[in-house]
Amino acid sequence: MRLILISTLISLLPIFSVQGESYKFAIVPKYHSTFFDQSGKGCRFAASTLDDVECIYRGPLTADVRNQDKIITELVEQGVDGIAVAVSNSEFLARSSISKAIAAGIPVITFDSDFDQATVQKYKQLSLAYIGTDNFALGYALGEQLLSLRPEGGRLLIQTGRPDAANLNLRIMGLRSALSGINDQIPPGKVLNNKLGWSEIRTPIPSYDKTERAIKQLESKILTKSNKIDAFVSVGGWPQNDINEYRRVVHPLADEIRGNKLLLLFANSSDQQLTLLSEHLATANIGQSPYEMGRLAILTLYKIITNQPYDQIIYTPLKHCTPQNVDYCRK
Repeated sequence: MRLILISTLISLLPIFSVQGESYKFAIVPKYHSTFFDQSGKGCRFAASTLDDVECIYRGPLTADVRNQDKIITELVEQGVDGIAVAVSNSEFLARSSISKAIAAGIPVITFDSDFDQATVQKYKQLSLAYIGTDNFALGYALGEQLLSLRPEGGRLLIQTGRPDAANLNLRIMGLRSALSGINDQIPPGKVLNNKLGWSEIRTPIPSYDKTERAIKQLESKILTKSNKIDAFVSVGGWPQNDINEYRRVVHPLADEIRGNKLLLLFANSSDQQLTLLSEHLATANIGQSPYEMGRLAILTLYKIITNQPYDQIIYTPLKHCTPQNVDYCRK
């Protein structure tokens, strides 16, 4: 699948390192997970294809912006040559570790999750490039999948991670736009209230990127008959990160899921998520390309540091996965 490259080609003045040196580039995920660790693998592969380049893959064990900020600060103090960060909290990182990196002359790019617009306007130049999913498009794809299965609409519940995560709010806005036919301008958009038949039973529930919390939220909402939910959409893969607990919660509703009476849709398409999809314990997954994010992040940092033209925005591919095409999505 080809990569979608959307950018203005940038030629930098020689303000960073010169040729003939060895470089250390750091990839800092929001936290360690099956998803983000793929970006680490892509990072290490890209580094192996370049002369004298080392990939440092470091992130918090669990979602914690303060630990992520501490790691970035330590990398700045160690004098790395470039940093790619998946932004967990725009304002916090911008005023702390990212400002330190910029002051030290270390080029910063983002992957998976960019800084939100309010923070960019406040701090101006925070990141030289973004590499990752078109998050609005991911949310829109989730909405299109819902519409194809339930064109008459229904009652919807959205699950998110951190409520202030810029990438997740773009996904929510894309989802709402697909279902309502209205293009909001400010993420995450407006709560659906009988828009083309779709209504949200409440505002999106935040899991704060915690698997156990996400599973409990899923369990409480889909097993409570009073909720009468027609569709549950998670703009991340959190409930499916624990395959056994997910099976325990969802298996009693397997017939409803298989018959599309209850629609369960998730972002991401890890191996275990695709296993659940093949078992008809989910309706659809929209997969991302974390390996490519890590690979392209290293290549972009290398171009920046060696004063080569580079792409400001690289959107990596999406995969639309259903029980019928799981084998394709596993490739």
